[in-house]
Amino acid sequence: MQLDLKNIGIIKKASVKLDGLTVIAGENDTGKSTVGKALTAMYGGISAFTTSVKNINNEFSVNIVNFYKYLFKQEFLSSQKITLKTNFAQYSAVSLNTKISEGYTGDFEDQEIKGITFIETPMVWNLQDFFNASTQIESQLKMIGDDINIPYPFLMKTLHFQLHTKRKVPSFSDNVYSMIFKTIKTKLFALMGGEFIRDEHSDIFYFHRDDKVYDLINVATGIKYFGLLQVLLDNNRLNLNTILILDEPEVHLHPKWQLKMAELIVELVKNGVKILVNSHSPYMIEALQRYSELEKIEDKSNFYLAQNGAIDKIEDSNSRTLSEIFEKLSEPFDIFDEMDSKKLQNG
Repeated sequence: MQLDLKNIGIIKKASVKLDGLTVIAGENDTGKSTVGKALTAMYGGISAFTTSVKNINNEFSVNIVNFYKYLFKQEFLSSQKITLKTNFAQYSAVSLNTKISEGYTGDFEDQEIKGITFIETPMVWNLQDFFNASTQIESQLKMIGDDINIPYPFLMKTLHFQLHTKRKVPSFSDNVYSMIFKTIKTKLFALMGGEFIRDEHSDIFYFHRDDKVYDLINVATGIKYFGLLQVLLDNNRLNLNTILILDEPEVHLHPKWQLKMAELIVELVKNGVKILVNSHSPYMIEALQRYSELEKIEDKSNFYLAQNGAIDKIEDSNSRTLSEIFEKLSEPFDIFDEMDSKKLQNG
């Protein structure tokens, strides 16, 4: 699967493969998150409008392009205070329309992609009451004809929905699905020392450990992140034919747990989940590289460097790109070396 972007947010040009494990590395404000958001918007638009906007030639009308434009501007870019480039119309007409006509959507259909999950932050757990209450209020007001739109944080609202609803898996694959992901859930349970369980009466998740029940606001943020994976697996949201987008997962994990997260990511990829990881952590990136080699999925792994408005693979080589990534992300250590040098000179 190929995703091409041009002049979206800070990104001038990006061409990214999603064959299994895709890692985009770079400093802050280089467009890493925009790729995942663009993919989410495209898939959402395609899923919602495929049947209604295809014409007899199996091409998409301009309506879907306008939908993308609206979705990018209203749901993603405006909330991030990023403005669209002035030549968005050119981007829509050339890149999006061409890719759709040439089979971009065909990729989704041929591979039967069943859903995309975007994890921006584990803090979604702290907003369970908010999402439950506001959704109920919105529903009740609409029932009496009072159309109201609560300005939710879009990505968190979608993730909340996925955490509270279970996807049905075809009966013929129940046993296969259970066997494949049982070991991953076992590892998560051992890592967390417990599990996340939803209370059916309150529709609120709690953390259960050693016969004790904890409100999630009192649970460590790192545990919350692993809890997201556990519940998504329980809800059949992470299986064959799904895409998982992890936006800087290292932010809430110390280096040891970054390695554990990388191990789990690679295991999910090995079992058919396509995963896009945005990262600025050398620990996370190297761990993903090493585990992908260990599990022999190098042919399904792609590493990219985000810088200067572009997201590229250097010379179409993972090793060359990783070298550039580690050089870029090691710059703070160069500053430490300079400080040590000055200290010696002054000493």
